[in-house]
Amino acid sequence: ELLLDLPGTFPGIDRTMGQSVDQTSGLVTLTEGQTVSLSCSYEAQYTGEFDTYWYSQHPGQPLKYLLDSSVNKAQGFQATYIPHGNKLEGTFNMQKPAIQLNDSDAYFCAFRDTI
Repeated sequence: ELLLDLPGTFPGIDRTMGQSVDQTSGLVTLTEGQTVSLSCSYEAQYTGEFDTYWYSQHPGQPLKYLLDSSVNKAQGFQATYIPHGNKLEGTFNMQKPAIQLNDSDAYFCAFRDTI
């Protein structure tokens, strides 16, 4: 049995720029080999260039980059990027078809937009 911690907020996020990110939150308990799906939705203030990211963090360790909107497959994880009609909102969901014990971590979705 493994545990995924989904805090729902990226450490040190600054929401004063008008963007927001919402992700699956809480603790998820899974059995090794199960499929895991994590959801992430974002809202940008400006139309322009932006990137979405997934990170993981093991307790006491620094954040570890997993995926972004241009590199959407790595380490058995796969992300699906879906912009919504106005392109200011969208989803960047991540799945892994067979979760492993060493995947027990905290997971964070992040968003960065530029003007």
